[in-house]
Amino acid sequence: MSLCVNPHCLQQQNSDDELFCLYCGSELLLQGRYRVISQLRRGGFGLTYRVSEIRSNIPKVLKVLINNQSKAVELFKQEAEVLAKLNHPDIPKVERDDYFVYFPRNSQQPIHCLVMEKIVGMDLQQWMENREMRPIDQKLAIQWLRELVTILDQVHSQNFFHRDIKLSNIMLRADGDLALIDFGTVRQVTGTYQAKIASGQNITGIISAGYTPPEQINGRAEPRSDFFALGRTFVYLLTGQDPNQLYDPVNDELNWRRDAVGVSPTLADFIDRLMARLPGQPPANTQEILQNLANIERDLYPSPSPPPIPPQPIPPTSPVKPRRWTRRRFFKYLGFSSIGLAGAGLIYAIFPQRKSTLTVSKLGGGDYQTISEAIKNAYPGTRILVRPGLYQEGLIIDKPLEIIGEEGQKANIIIESTGSDCILMQTDRAVVSGLTLRGQAGQNKKEYFAVDIPQGQLLLVDCDITSDSLSCVAIHGSTANPVIRQCKIHDGKQGGVVVWKNAQGTVEDCDIYDNALAGVNIKEGGNPVIRQCKIHNSKQGGVLVYNNGQGTVEDCDIYGNALAGIEIRQGGNPAIRQCKIHDGKQNGVFVYNNAQGTVEDCDIFANAYSGVEIKDGGNPLIRQCRINQNKYNAVYVHDKGAGTVENCDLTGNGSSAFDIDSTSQVQRSGNKEDSPKS
Repeated sequence: MSLCVNPHCLQQQNSDDELFCLYCGSELLLQGRYRVISQLRRGGFGLTYRVSEIRSNIPKVLKVLINNQSKAVELFKQEAEVLAKLNHPDIPKVERDDYFVYFPRNSQQPIHCLVMEKIVGMDLQQWMENREMRPIDQKLAIQWLRELVTILDQVHSQNFFHRDIKLSNIMLRADGDLALIDFGTVRQVTGTYQAKIASGQNITGIISAGYTPPEQINGRAEPRSDFFALGRTFVYLLTGQDPNQLYDPVNDELNWRRDAVGVSPTLADFIDRLMARLPGQPPANTQEILQNLANIERDLYPSPSPPPIPPQPIPPTSPVKPRRWTRRRFFKYLGFSSIGLAGAGLIYAIFPQRKSTLTVSKLGGGDYQTISEAIKNAYPGTRILVRPGLYQEGLIIDKPLEIIGEEGQKANIIIESTGSDCILMQTDRAVVSGLTLRGQAGQNKKEYFAVDIPQGQLLLVDCDITSDSLSCVAIHGSTANPVIRQCKIHDGKQGGVVVWKNAQGTVEDCDIYDNALAGVNIKEGGNPVIRQCKIHNSKQGGVLVYNNGQGTVEDCDIYGNALAGIEIRQGGNPAIRQCKIHDGKQNGVFVYNNAQGTVEDCDIFANAYSGVEIKDGGNPLIRQCRINQNKYNAVYVHDKGAGTVENCDLTGNGSSAFDIDSTSQVQRSGNKEDSPKS
């Protein structure tokens, strides 16, 4: 079988004796030598095929780029050039002429192609899944570390670094050896690159959630960045858990050792060193890693007659620097005796007075250039004024403060965090106003919110909030009770606002839209007030209340959501009042799985299914509502649904006012219905 690689071909399968596709007319014998046999996988930018070189019958891999953006093409060509230069048995081989451009029939749009050696085996992500995520033992971990660092030594010695080491880019061959693949993100260490780093310029970032070190996220990767990713890879292998699942964002810690059964402290310490984030902490190069691994293996598995280890010279003790005198030290030294109190005036005369307002300016001219510095040095009650700029940092608010964007500059004051929440609330009260908050924790499994409120009364006003990781705003814990006002909350990878673990809070006059799950999620005893908000165009429901969530949703405009405008399930019991619930792609209100709830004085109209649907033990109270112009029934109750519908206007719907099956029972009174058709 020969496959056609024209992405627009609707019938790609052809027999082996054809030279041109019978459906679209494109060439099947690529470069006059390769036949495409089957598709192996599909990635973000391309497809991978199994091909055969017809003269030698050697199986190879063909990567086809289907994204012709200039950066994607640049990285694709770079992979071909890098693999052609590297010569290692555990790196896919590429010949100089294995990169080529292919034009389908009647198309001026090129398709970029790269043929390389086929590594026979399975990537470690698949391998771990096939063995049900059972961890490897430390002896195999040391062996594999040594193999991979030996491969990296070849890469680094050619002035390249990989930038995307992770389980899915490591192949386990059928003979037990490892191979490193996917060199599309490789960076070369050139004079130009070093000059950019020295001058503070950022380099295009490559991010794999859970594996990418902070400096690479911030566009300042270096060869040692590969060591961080290598350490995270072995955390996964030794625990059987994704590093993201082990990360504690509150304390900024990776708690992996407790799950690494049978791993010696010596090896665990070394893996932690690979993942160290401060300059000077990680190993300097691959040779140092190999030497350390040899020492670890010798200590853990000594030979019968190990050679003596020469004593290491003891470094001279550094002189202790005298501690600076501060107000705090003066008070501690003097105590609260009469001498101390008498000396207070002298101390305040000597030391500078605290400032009630601190200014942060990225471009200089303020008290600080980062907001984190200002928070660290501010006294409780300080007002921090933020001037325009891109601030790539996560803020931990651990004292009562006001963080205020310069008036009228919200769109130009951007807090962008890639390795943490944009804002983490860790104090009783604070104010944040006039900022753009971009949660950029990356794709897939990084677990960060844009705004994380596990406690306290945060007043969050006039902010633009997005998140490409989890929900935009998280409110959780019994002491959390924020007020979120006049904010745009949109494009969350999950929900817009999520409230759980008995948290409260008020969300009012906000625009909540284009979130991947529901606009508002309330669960696990969460009991917020959602007032005067627009909640629209969610990829799922507008408001979802479940797992014993409560809450009050009042005077909101809920429309254009992909599922129900209001969905209540699994013991949810909210109060929905004076809302417009309309133009949803399914029901206006959907109650099921033993949920309850009160829906009163609402306008429920123009929804694609019924205005209200109840089933599976759902038992809401619907009263004084106007349920009109929905495509099917005003109220549809089935499969053991129940409820009370009273004093509602149920006219003008596509079908009847009620559709109640024989398993369900609804209390009805005082409703206005259409006259029976004659």
